[in-house]
Amino acid sequence: MKSIQLLFVFCFSTLFTFAAGGANNVELSVKLKNGDIVSGKANLPKITVVTAYGTLSIPVEKISNLKLGIISDHTKDGAVLPDLNKLQTAKEADAKIIYDRLLGYGTPILSTVITFTQNPFYKISDNENYTIEQLIDELYAKAGLSNGTNVNDAVTYDGSNYVEGTIAFGDINIQSEYGNLLFKREKIESLDISPIVGADVANPDGSFKLKGNFSISGNDNDKGWVNTGVSVKPGDKFSITASGKVVLKSLSGGTYNPDGYVSGTKDGAYTDDMNPKYGSVVYRIGKYGTAIQAGSKFDGTAEEEGTIYVSIYETVYDKGNSGFYNVKVTKK
Repeated sequence: MKSIQLLFVFCFSTLFTFAAGGANNVELSVKLKNGDIVSGKANLPKITVVTAYGTLSIPVEKISNLKLGIISDHTKDGAVLPDLNKLQTAKEADAKIIYDRLLGYGTPILSTVITFTQNPFYKISDNENYTIEQLIDELYAKAGLSNGTNVNDAVTYDGSNYVEGTIAFGDINIQSEYGNLLFKREKIESLDISPIVGADVANPDGSFKLKGNFSISGNDNDKGWVNTGVSVKPGDKFSITASGKVVLKSLSGGTYNPDGYVSGTKDGAYTDDMNPKYGSVVYRIGKYGTAIQAGSKFDGTAEEEGTIYVSIYETVYDKGNSGFYNVKVTKK
């Protein structure tokens, strides 16, 4: 079932903070601002959304993506907001003093300044210099962004629900194939998050078990897609191998292998020329990539950037399915 997209727009800044305790072990695909992508495991707690209208706590297993904007510092709002009020009407000589003081706070106040200009009582200054508009231009330039770029952090959860604000997100330590790595918050562009459930635990040989009663592409909220931790960029070569059998109750109880139908009742929805075939092993690059059949043996070249996910292709999920596939993904 697809979630209805919600967009919350707040008159005041929204604040995301990490709640104490309740950490969950999750798979992360960290995209850095220099374009690099590193995948691994980390412990993250639930995220609490604090707004002027109340508090919303989002379990980390419900979150699929965090996008990090400019680091904001709202502790200075008590000094910044009065200065912005004064800057609207101050004479140019006084305006320069106020302007320089505000500029000295740097990019962490950009979100506060932008929100201030959205106030219905905001007034554009008559001065030619040292205006709030110029301040925004300079702060954007300091941040290395073009004017108008979204400066807020954002969270996508429950499939497609989306909310913006400021995440109290510090440095993060992940366990990757290269060892434990520490990433500075200001170096991170975004994080794809996948909960680690029974289906996601790798076997000793590095393969993943796709369970017929769980790892189905049609499972609610994308739960049936397994994050392999293998990240690729355009041009990277990779291979996928798979073995095993599943019985899909959702397809009249027929037996399938990674390439599709094998025996038993062939459901009327199954045709030999369909692509991808029901019951086959499929992969996609990134959380929103297209499902492509990999079957029992596949060699490919990535056409986009992201983490490889694998699943058993079937649009209807039935927990009465049984059996499993062992699937291994290797970047060459």
